[in-house]
Amino acid sequence: MTTVPAPPPDNPPPAMSSRGSNAADPVVGGRIAGKFSGRPDTRRRFIRAMPIGLLSYGPMLSSPMRASLAAQVTGPVLGPEDDGFAAECAPFNLAVTHRPAVVVGAESSGDVQAAVRFAAAHGLPVAVMATGHQAIVPADGSVLVTTRRMAGVGVDPEARTARVAAGAIWQQVVDAAAPHGLAPLNGSSPLVGVVGYTLGGGLSPTMGRAHGWASDHVTSLDVVTADGVLRHVDAATEADLFWALRGGKSNFGIVTAMEFALFPVARLWAGGLFFAGDDAAAVLRAYADLTATAPDALSSSMAFLRLPPLPGVPELLAGHFTVHVRISYLGPDQEGERLVAPLRAAAPVLLDTLGPMPYEDFARIHSDPVDPAPFSEHTALLSSMAPGAVDEILAAAGPAADCPAQFVELRHLGGALARPADNAVGNRDALFALWIVAIGMPDDLGPQIAYADAFLARVRPWSTGGRYLNFIAAQNTGAREVRASYDEAAYHRLREVKRRFDPHNLFRLNHNIPPAEDPMNDDTLQLIVDRAAIADAVHRYAAGLDHGDADLFVSSLTEDATVDLTPATTKIGLEFPVLTPRRTVVEALIPTVGPLDTSHVISNIRTTVDGDTAKLSCYAMAQHFPAGEGPKPERTRHALMMNRYDADLVRDGEAWRISRLVIDSAWFSGDPSVLLPGG
Repeated sequence: MTTVPAPPPDNPPPAMSSRGSNAADPVVGGRIAGKFSGRPDTRRRFIRAMPIGLLSYGPMLSSPMRASLAAQVTGPVLGPEDDGFAAECAPFNLAVTHRPAVVVGAESSGDVQAAVRFAAAHGLPVAVMATGHQAIVPADGSVLVTTRRMAGVGVDPEARTARVAAGAIWQQVVDAAAPHGLAPLNGSSPLVGVVGYTLGGGLSPTMGRAHGWASDHVTSLDVVTADGVLRHVDAATEADLFWALRGGKSNFGIVTAMEFALFPVARLWAGGLFFAGDDAAAVLRAYADLTATAPDALSSSMAFLRLPPLPGVPELLAGHFTVHVRISYLGPDQEGERLVAPLRAAAPVLLDTLGPMPYEDFARIHSDPVDPAPFSEHTALLSSMAPGAVDEILAAAGPAADCPAQFVELRHLGGALARPADNAVGNRDALFALWIVAIGMPDDLGPQIAYADAFLARVRPWSTGGRYLNFIAAQNTGAREVRASYDEAAYHRLREVKRRFDPHNLFRLNHNIPPAEDPMNDDTLQLIVDRAAIADAVHRYAAGLDHGDADLFVSSLTEDATVDLTPATTKIGLEFPVLTPRRTVVEALIPTVGPLDTSHVISNIRTTVDGDTAKLSCYAMAQHFPAGEGPKPERTRHALMMNRYDADLVRDGEAWRISRLVIDSAWFSGDPSVLLPGG
């Protein structure tokens, strides 16, 4: 087992070097879009410079409460008034400001357990953050657990697996695996957290089409669930939770460690092609042709870039509309050259960085930003790159478009990404992920957000209706958008797993999956009890008549009860008054029916409960024989009735009582005179 220590926890990870690259290459270090490139203390500077209004925080815990938590945790426990609190809460994507009640800088699984138990005991939600590249729901009023200090990485070259702690980033894994000729299904940025990326599916731009989603290759997870228990889950242990975590993000607990497969890849044929924006149409059509027949070994994407002239943005790109095609190929170099030849011929190439590349230099393919910045994300999944879709994309983001977004990307899916797997990652039928990114704070991005909404509407005819979870940002974390990230059956299963492991939705400050409603919650249980008690009132009424039991009969009625038999008695030629109140009902029916040999059978009971009142309907079949003749075989007279009961009832403490009963006849057989006194 080879292990790589975590980077120092109090410093942001250093910018990744580009081993063996040309120092004049404008994409060196992955800094083509970094607004604050070359300034490793940007996070702290940005926080110190933020308006004071952005640093107002949610409910504060008392000092004794926080002290009790700190006594159980080895890492820092900070409140809003503490030095270092803002820096501890700051994400990479500065579009979201977190205002937790307390932040716990976890150094171990035990720290995570203590934080979760504390949150549950005090009725606070729990949020988790490693690097914070994805701007999701603000962690206001929560217990925020940061995991960047838990960043160890180990590689087992014989098993071809890596085991990482909660806060590890992808460059650590790549660096640990590369000496053994192995590589993971990492993302485009070396600075993104391994766990969050993988739990969201994990779309690798280097080998995704060849090997599938990163979630597909996770072999085990250690997770702290809402009860504060640390569980080790895999395909054989807590299989439902293992299934849900892989694709369910942070909905089911805080993952403290993860093991996953590595692949025998030491080098890529990879890099990028840059074109002038005026050539976007020719390049996009050539890219559509390439992806239509691309082998699974080829993973690629295409981005329309409108980067501002800011420090760190190369002169080639700053203030210009450019097109960047990214390529990663696992096959022979000559085959890679053949595959991209039509792209190179589509238009003049401004910069060509394609060629053999050590896997550890993967960051050069996309050249993602290395410094924190605020940005907004919007996404859709497309079923094809048909000519109509190409035309709409060009109309929305091409050279003639009024496009206020800095970044519009199409990422090729399909291949192994379409293969089924036993986890929650859905939408495997999509062939492209569309991703729109605008730089700036949300309050300043009204035109960009409106543009993104209009863009997604334009391509709706080619949309699958799905979403890729890792591209869904804060403004699109509603129930409809999250649900669109999953297949229908998977979403319902996720809600059931959520109900089992987090019934109170402690982990809700995320792409939230609400727990399924408990079929036996308090309201449901009360309804079942009420329906049984209402049915018992009718049974007491009938049994009181059958047995001539005045006390039992009285217990079924309210003091002001009304019993109306006239709809039934009129049909059989008898006259019977409406009876009210209870005393009159008892005095009229017990002496009349009680002496007879009767038997009432109540059926088809239906009830509607509204607080302390209810309505009931049922059938009552009643056989009547003269007193003492019921058991005699030679009996000749009877009155058999099938009646409809419609009743109003009220709650009286634990019992229900009939306040109004109307009896109508469905059919009658026999001699009505049996029902008369002395009959």
